[in-house]
Order: sequence, then structure tokens, then C-alpha cells
Amino acid sequence: MNDAAGIEPAAGAGQPVSEEVGPDTGRLQDYAKMKHAVARAIRSLRSLASEVKNELLAREGQEVMSKLAEDRFTLAVVGQFKRGKSSLMNAIIGRDVLPTGVLPLTSAITILKYGAGESLTILREGHIFPERLPVSSLAAYVTEQGNPGNQKRVKAAILEMPSPFLRRGLEFVDTPGVGSAIVANTETTYAFLPQCDAIVFVTSVDSPLTEAEVDVLRCVRQFAQKVFFVVNKTDLLEGAVREEVVAFVSGRLQAETGGEFLRIYPLSATRGMAAKLSTDPAAYASSGLKDFEEALGAFLALERTNTFLASILARATRLLELLSPTVSTAGLSVRCTDIANRLWKLRHIVSPDTTPQPPDSVRAARPAAAEPKLLPSEAQLDWTRALKTRGCPVCARIAQAAFNFYARWQYTLIADETAQDEFAGVMGLCPLHTWQFLTLSSPQGLSSSYSKLAEKCSKKLSEFSAASDAAVSNLESILPGRQRCPACRKLADVEADAVRSLAQFLQSAGGQRAYRDSQGVCLRHLAQVIAASQNSELARRLLQHAARRFGEAAEDMQNYAMKHDGLRRALQHKDEGDAYLRAIIHLTGERAVCAPWPEDAEI
Repeated sequence: MNDAAGIEPAAGAGQPVSEEVGPDTGRLQDYAKMKHAVARAIRSLRSLASEVKNELLAREGQEVMSKLAEDRFTLAVVGQFKRGKSSLMNAIIGRDVLPTGVLPLTSAITILKYGAGESLTILREGHIFPERLPVSSLAAYVTEQGNPGNQKRVKAAILEMPSPFLRRGLEFVDTPGVGSAIVANTETTYAFLPQCDAIVFVTSVDSPLTEAEVDVLRCVRQFAQKVFFVVNKTDLLEGAVREEVVAFVSGRLQAETGGEFLRIYPLSATRGMAAKLSTDPAAYASSGLKDFEEALGAFLALERTNTFLASILARATRLLELLSPTVSTAGLSVRCTDIANRLWKLRHIVSPDTTPQPPDSVRAARPAAAEPKLLPSEAQLDWTRALKTRGCPVCARIAQAAFNFYARWQYTLIADETAQDEFAGVMGLCPLHTWQFLTLSSPQGLSSSYSKLAEKCSKKLSEFSAASDAAVSNLESILPGRQRCPACRKLADVEADAVRSLAQFLQSAGGQRAYRDSQGVCLRHLAQVIAASQNSELARRLLQHAARRFGEAAEDMQNYAMKHDGLRRALQHKDEGDAYLRAIIHLTGERAVCAPWPEDAEI
């Protein structure tokens, strides 16, 4: 993996590594960062689907995100009926857990996954809650004899068991055989293929690679990132005849894949299972199961992570292709193109042999990143109404603009990775606006918003530690501050507009009357309004008004204290009750502009 698409290399490639980091940490960090980058792209995709009100694709995006979060790898066994798929799975697990027989299985998916103990869960169409049943009842739900035509409407049977092979999130899936008289079985398998990360494709020597199997194979290769080809039941043939059949299958597969070299695993699942149960190493090796299991084990240990991410990205790309035609506005179209570019770039990192750029149908030049415009231009304020506040009307306008800014920003940072990059680029908000932003954002939103910023901070600190001169100025260069803070810039513009607008309003006789009856503005904004008005007579009147209001506040505060001391609180009126607060606001400005808002969650 490299540092494209915002993925920074883990410690180890030219970066200082702390002594406590183990030898595998770098690879794990690379995988984790890539997984998080994929999650950001899928989050943007889901958000876009929700905006265009495509609930189906939004739900499918949620399913892909869930699979990514669980780090759940789906390895499915696929093939025509009567090829010994269930027998092969039993041999790999080392136990007869799946029912086998002459009749094909019903149209139900059977999932083996790790569990501390054995348990069976049945998921049914139209049922909200799953059914917990004894493991011994599995055949009653997944065989044609026990559930003919899937009359019980089984979506999936989930069998949990403490098998080492199933650890680390592996789902080992038995799919219904295709090509049988039971059409529903074939439909179920085809519908499940997009969910597979890797596939074991099983044919057999008694009827190798039929046209029905070739059709399935073509579909499999559209979805699966890794396919293992197994020729089962080799115990039915001997010597040269068996080799001839395997050669036929190999040649047919290469012709189907355009000459691509594909390794074939000839084996006998029944002999391999018997050898395991009798602990006969020679028979286990001669059955062919040993070679296949070693290859499968190496793949799951070394290649699985990239294959898993490639599969997730492929599913996300398909969802985007379905979503793109429903996008109508230019703004959403740009976002759609941005997501497409990111998905293709990530796919190229995970699988370098894929096309490094998206096809022309989705590629477009994205406009250069600009400073986030998170709030539409403020509507003209009705100053006659605004001046009726008992606080500072300019501060109140700034506080409302800040609220709108944070409300829009928290959504943007979750849905738009470009905005996340810009946010990280300026090292976030200043301390004041960071803590105000915290009060309006959810832990999920903050985790999405600040993860890239934390990654950038980590990278910068690593660079500083490797520099010959670890100057304090390096550290100061990444400290959050007002100069780079997007909220500071936005609210400064709002403040300047409000001051100019109020100064213009006060040029009229009506404006001066409205101001005379108000509490006025705080001292900070009084100075700004006077400077903006450039009217000495107006300045004199505004100063006289402020002097009168501060005098009244002082008198009201003294009356409040006197009545409180004299046990005559019932005689206090409203002006006396809030006089201290009005005085403080007009001295220093509104709390919402000068200090963090209350926050429930504290460390």
C-alpha cells in the first residue's frame, strides 16, 4: 500500500519507530488506515443515496459498512448440485456438520462461523427475530427432504462452532447447488454471489465442467476477488483417466478466462475426511485435500485482507453505478464523481493490476478545493426587531451563525471526505470553536470528523521527531489557532456584515429611535459601529445611550442586592433580576460568542 488517496504509510518506511512496536505493527496499521479510508468513501456514498432518497441503495450501503466494521470475510463454496460441496466443507472442518446426500439442498444459504459453543440460528423471510434451535435440527431446514421447495422460507441457517478454521471473522458458506430442477436453488445462489469475498468453485470428475457450471463461473468472476478451482471425487477414477479429466477442466477454464493460468486442486473430499478422522498423514496427502487446505490457509493468512477490501470496494462501486443515474443536480453530480474517483483510486491501491483511473463514464475534473462554504449568505436582519433583545443583538447574530455553521459542518464532515481533508489541512477549529462544536456533534460525527486530523497530527509529529532540529516553532505550526480556523473566518465575516448593517440602519431617524429604546450593543460592537458609521454626532448619541444603560444597570443591581439582604425578594422586578447579566454581556459580549457552550460529556 502507498500514500495515495490520503493513506499515509505506517511507521517503518523511513519513519522513526518506537521500540515497543512489534514487527507486524506496520502492516496492521496500513491495513487499518486503508480500511478507514474505505469506510469514509462508503459513508459518503450512503449519504448521497440518502440525499436522493434512494432508501434501497442506502440500506445496501449500510450492509457493506456493517461488513467492513465487522471485518467479516465471506468464503462461499459454489457449484452445480451433486458435486460434493457439503462433503468438501465437512472435510475442511473435520466434522460431519453439514447434511449430505443424493438430493440437492433446498434454496437456503448455510453459514458456518466461529462460536464458543455449537448453536444454530435460522433466519426466515418475514420474521423479525431469528430462531434459536438445536444443531441437530439443521437438516430439517436446509435439505430438500426436510424443507421441500423451501416451504419454511429460510433465508439462511447460521451454524456456530468452535473450529479454528473459522476464527478471525471467517464465514464459510454452503450455497444451494445450481442447475437442478429446483429453480429457486439456482436463484438463491446467484443472488448471494455479490456478498462473497472469495469462492471455492467445485466441479467433479464424474461430469466435469458442464455448460451450467460455465455459466455460474462467468457470474462468479464478476463478483469474487479470488476463486479456488476444485475438481472433487477423484477417488472415482484412477491414474491416467483422472489426469485426463483434470487436464480437460484446466484447458476449459483457461479458454474461458482468456488463457489465464489457473491452479486446479484435484481431490477426494471423502478420502480426505476419512484420513483426518483416522489421523493417516499419507492418506491425507494422497487425497489432495492437504494441498488445497495449505493453499487456502496461506491465502487466509496472507492475502485475505487485500481481497476483503477489494471485495468491499467492488460492492461499493456497483452501488455507485446504480446510484449515478438517479443523481440530477450539478452539486450532487460532482460529489458522485468525487466518490467514484476515490473508489477507483482505493481499488488500484488494494489491487495494483486494476485500472488506476475510473473509466471515462465516471471520470471528471473535480473543481479545485476551496475554503468550505458551510453557510448560505446571511439574510438581511430586521434591526427593529433584533434590538428588542436584552443582550447584544450583534452577538446574538454571531451566536446564531455559529450554531448554523456547526450544524451544517458536522453533517459535511461526516459525508464529504474533501471537507475532511480541508478540515485536517487547517488543523481544525480554534480551541473556543472546537469546544462549541463539540456540544452540537455526536460522538459518531466527531469520530468521523477528527480522525483525519488526528492522522495528520501523528504524521507531522513523526516528521518533527525525525528532523535534525526539533524546533518549538515546528510544534507551534500545527497548533489550532484563530488564523486558520474556518469558524473564526466565517463568524468574522458575519460580525463585519452585522456591524455595517447596523451602522447603516442607525443613519435613519427610525433606526435611532429603535436603538434609543433598546439595551444597545456590547462595548466591543459599540466601538465597531461607531467606527463604521463615521458620524460624530451619532457616535456622541450612542455613547450617551451606553452611559445611561450602564448607570441604570448599576442602580438595578444595587436594588437587587438590597432587597435580597432585606428579605424583600418579592419586590424585585425583572430589570433588577437580570441587571448583573445585562451588565456583563454589555461589558464583555454574549457568552455564546466568548466561551464554550455547556457540554454534558466530560472526561
